[in-house]
Amino acid sequence: MTNRTLQFLGAAYGNSAVTVTATIDNVVVYNTTVTTTDAEIPLPEDIGNLTFPSLFSVENSNQFPTEFAGARTMSLTVTGGEGIILTGVLSNYMEQISNVGNIYITAPGNATVFSSCYVNKTPTNSEGTPDCRSSVILNGNVQVPPLSPSTGTWTWEVNNGSTLVCNLNVSLGNVA
Repeated sequence: MTNRTLQFLGAAYGNSAVTVTATIDNVVVYNTTVTTTDAEIPLPEDIGNLTFPSLFSVENSNQFPTEFAGARTMSLTVTGGEGIILTGVLSNYMEQISNVGNIYITAPGNATVFSSCYVNKTPTNSEGTPDCRSSVILNGNVQVPPLSPSTGTWTWEVNNGSTLVCNLNVSLGNVA
């Protein structure tokens, strides 16, 4: 059995340090101060023009062996600074797909290449969307539904003192 590493993309903002505490299935998997940019959180209309690095990682997690496909309950609490922007979630050991000419070629994943942790909406999440986070609750308020389903990966703003709870959906790993 091979355990995967998950990378959570995003950025932290504010004029004081931001600490992120992440739990998965009630186990604390991350509780550390993250690199913080001394600025306000970007406006929603400006976020689409930004590229986000890895904000934090859950390394070699036995909660996500390559044989696992499904959802785990995740909560993320932010303290300090303005807060964070959270975008995609990547995983190692995911099937790699590349297009050569008109032929789609697939290859097994490996330890050093990271791709979306939720591929082709498999397994189907609670909303049938391509976002790896479903059944999102932000500070006790249900986010999706009642909002319309997303057509891609959502970007979540989690402000200082806020908690985001969701189902974190992960597809089956693929190892050579």
